[in-house]
Amino acid sequence: MLDYLMVSNPNDRPKVVLVNRSVIINSKGKILLIQRAKNDRNNANLWELPGGKLDEGQDISHALEREVLEETGLLINPVSRSAYFESLVISSGPYIGLPYIVIIGISLLEEGKVKLSEEHQDFVWVELKNANKYELTSETEKALLVLKKPITKIIKKYETVRI
Repeated sequence: MLDYLMVSNPNDRPKVVLVNRSVIINSKGKILLIQRAKNDRNNANLWELPGGKLDEGQDISHALEREVLEETGLLINPVSRSAYFESLVISSGPYIGLPYIVIIGISLLEEGKVKLSEEHQDFVWVELKNANKYELTSETEKALLVLKKPITKIIKKYETVRI
């Protein structure tokens, strides 16, 4: 019936680059953007959401918290782990030809002060409506556009709880 969709050998399946990022909302209702290092080979100087690649054998549920902690020093509480995703096939670099899937969720800041890893050179807490004033990676720009309503809803709910 749909035999052409079936893979005869599971080893024939491609490896996948899976990236997990999050819109992090602080107690003032602002979101965190981090700027890639100027010498980075991918997206140098562009602003993005914290997160990164899933390590082999790692549970996707914990990869986000690990990556955010490694990149920013922050502890987060994910409220939506997969609010948006996109995929493409990587066209250059060490992962050329592999499927690239990014999952972007929404999290609340639990605790910590931003301490960037060497992959990033700057950070800013910004109101959602002002995020587009920064030169964003394409995935961040698309995610913030798609997630505008859910982010706004969470910020309003969070503000109500704080009052």
